Amino acid sequence: MIDANAPAWPRGLGRRLATLLAAVGLPLVVSSSSPARQQDVPQDPSGTQAEPEGDADAEEEEATPEQEDAADVLADSIYVDPKATAAMRGTFEQLHASVRVPLNTDRAIAQMVRGGRVDAGLIDRFIKDAARQLTDPANIQAVMQPDGSQRNIQEIQDAGRYLMLPYLEVPAGERDRRFIQEFNTRLLAVVPDLLKNHLYSRVQAMQALSQMGDPLALDLLIAQLGDPEQPLIVKQLAAEGIDRIARDASGSLTPNQREKAANALVDFLRNNREAYWLAHARALQALGSLRSISGIQNRNEAVFADEVLQAISSIDLRLETRAWAAWAAGMFEIPPSYPQLNFSLASYMIGQLAVEVGERIVELSDPREDGSFDPERVKYQTALLVSPIFQSLEGSRELRGSGLKNTNAVGPHQAYVNRVHQLIRQLAASSVELTRAVGGQRPAARDGVIRSLNELRTFLEQNPPDDRTFVPGGREFALNDAS
Repeated sequence: MIDANAPAWPRGLGRRLATLLAAVGLPLVVSSSSPARQQDVPQDPSGTQAEPEGDADAEEEEATPEQEDAADVLADSIYVDPKATAAMRGTFEQLHASVRVPLNTDRAIAQMVRGGRVDAGLIDRFIKDAARQLTDPANIQAVMQPDGSQRNIQEIQDAGRYLMLPYLEVPAGERDRRFIQEFNTRLLAVVPDLLKNHLYSRVQAMQALSQMGDPLALDLLIAQLGDPEQPLIVKQLAAEGIDRIARDASGSLTPNQREKAANALVDFLRNNREAYWLAHARALQALGSLRSISGIQNRNEAVFADEVLQAISSIDLRLETRAWAAWAAGMFEIPPSYPQLNFSLASYMIGQLAVEVGERIVELSDPREDGSFDPERVKYQTALLVSPIFQSLEGSRELRGSGLKNTNAVGPHQAYVNRVHQLIRQLAASSVELTRAVGGQRPAARDGVIRSLNELRTFLEQNPPDDRTFVPGGREFALNDAS
């Protein structure tokens, strides 16, 4: 895949900061003389601004296929969020301005993580010093300006790294439990103020929380999902943090905590349908990792499963979002003595989605279109089949008992689920073969994809489920035409 954020790196920006700037639709270089609309498009460090749509005729040279592909990926990677813009351009007070720690304190902290003597006071100052650097106006301006001081840029990068040091720089098996408890507690005391400050501080703080995996952070993460003033990138990272907790500390979560988190994720999906697809995908991943099919009060209504099935069938959502909705549908745990669920319907909807992805793969590899074969885009679509869509039926190795075909509650739907699973496996395998084909091998490999696609499509056309509700008495779903 072409990385739309790559132009930022030569300026000395770290990858996380460059990603932040591009992901929220803000300029890498802000020019005071630029028109307002131009500031929604990242600028190249050389000073060349991407031309607004409609000005392509002004180009002296025709764009190469690689350049066109880069433009497409860039367009897909930018979402202009007014909340992010406000947090980027606002004026905020520097936090903990008087706190300083000695040079190389990060090394001392790393030693503590690995079992050295825990110094709670130094941990506290270390975190607050990072907060000071993240909110230092001079550091922020350096990142915003084309000729910003490299020393200041490095400070803000280091500060973000310091907040994540225990989680990213020391393997989980080598972390001292006492240190992690102390560091998490101190960090959670500082983060609320960071989340009211400049966009940089909010994102760096949330990146740390997204890696923490501590149930103590759950309420704070849930609060960000529902905060109308927080940018979408903060909410996306909150979903990632919930996903991490669900995976790393699942046994420590109570049913009430699971329900509260799942409700927050569902509310986020309902209230932010226009959000960029990655935010949707992260929320759906977290919902699947929580594995709660319904809440305590509505135990037999499968309300969370209904939400992800609605996302799978929503053709106005991107394929990526719908693919991760399919994955989530396959991760839910079914409690004992639960009403019989319509797994044939769920499998049918997942099969329909696989057909759409397969059609896209065939379209991208049409040999009649000169230069249309783009192996990277074919690989990208194939990855949707191989990972989230196929795993919805096959299951994930990380989540025991997951996958629709493996659930003990599948009952009379086993044969239908197994057949859809088999046909999607065939489509995924033939698509992988197409990604490996070169030159004259491609037409035959593409024909293999078409055969697998037609077999899946035909099965779905001839075997639509009679019952269009997933749970008895629940929401009725409209079935998209598999043809």
